[in-house]
Amino acid sequence: MLANTVNEVERPLHILTLSAKSKNALNRVADNYQVITSQGASLTDICFSANTGRSHFAHRASFVAASTDELRKQLQAFVDGQGDIYGVFTGQLQSQKPHKIVFLFTGQGSQYIGMARQLYQTQPSFRKTLEQCDQLLRPYLDISLLSVLYPADNTAELLNQTIYTQPVLFALEYALAQLWLSLGIIPDAVIGHSLGEYVAACIAGVFSLEDGLKLIAERSRLMQSLPENGMMAAIFADVATVETAIAPYRENVCIAAVNGATNIVISGVKESIETAIAQLQAQQITVQV
Repeated sequence: MLANTVNEVERPLHILTLSAKSKNALNRVADNYQVITSQGASLTDICFSANTGRSHFAHRASFVAASTDELRKQLQAFVDGQGDIYGVFTGQLQSQKPHKIVFLFTGQGSQYIGMARQLYQTQPSFRKTLEQCDQLLRPYLDISLLSVLYPADNTAELLNQTIYTQPVLFALEYALAQLWLSLGIIPDAVIGHSLGEYVAACIAGVFSLEDGLKLIAERSRLMQSLPENGMMAAIFADVATVETAIAPYRENVCIAAVNGATNIVISGVKESIETAIAQLQAQQITVQV
C-alpha cells in the first residue's frame, strides 16, 4: 500500500456553534439542541446544519465534542449554568464590524514529517488541492510530492532536501489557504516570508497555481545545486556589528539579506561562516543556522 493512500477517517472532533440575541435566548437554543442530539441525527449533520444554516447573533457559544453523547452532556451542563465546561466556549460580540484577517505564509525550515496528515485523511477539499499540486509537480520532480510528505518509512530524509522541501511547503500552505477559503475565511491581506511570499502571491492572484509550482520547482532545483560547502545564517544584530564580524572573510562571506534592524542573513563558504558565527556567539549574539 502506498504511504499516501487515503483511508476513510472521520474527523476526531466536531464543533457546534450557537448564537442568539440574549443570554436567555441562547440557553433556550442550547436546550433545543439537547433534544435534537437525542433523536438519532449524526453529529456531523447536526454541526453542519447549525454552523451553516443559522443566523449569527451577539451572544454565542461553541461546543467541541467527539460524539453526540458528549455534545448532549455539554449542552445539558451549559443549560444548567455550570461553569468551566470542558470543550465549551462562550462570548458576546461587542461590535458588528468584522476584524481584518491576514494570512501569513512561512518559509523553509517549518517542515516536519507527516505534516497535516489528519487534514489529508479527513478533509476532502484539502486532500483534493494537495493531490492537484502533486499532479502538477510530476513533470518537475522525480518522485511524488505525497511520497515525500507521507513516506512509507516515516523518515524526513527527502523532505529535508531543498529540492523537495520547497515544493512540499508551497503545496501544503496553498492547500491550507484553500481550506480556509472554502470555510468562508477570506483574508483582507496576504503576506509571506521567503518561500511563503510565493504562496501569498499565488493566493493574491499574481500568478496561477501551475505557474507558482513551476517557479518553486525551479527555484528549489537551483538552490539544491549550489555548492555543498555553502552555508547561510541569520544574525540577530545590527548591520554594523555583522559587517565587522565578517570583514576578515570578505572573500568568502557577504550579507545576503537585511530582514530587519537586528535580523541580518549572511551567506558564503561554510568554514568562514562558522568562524564568524563563533565570534558573534562569543559576544552573546544570537545566531540561527
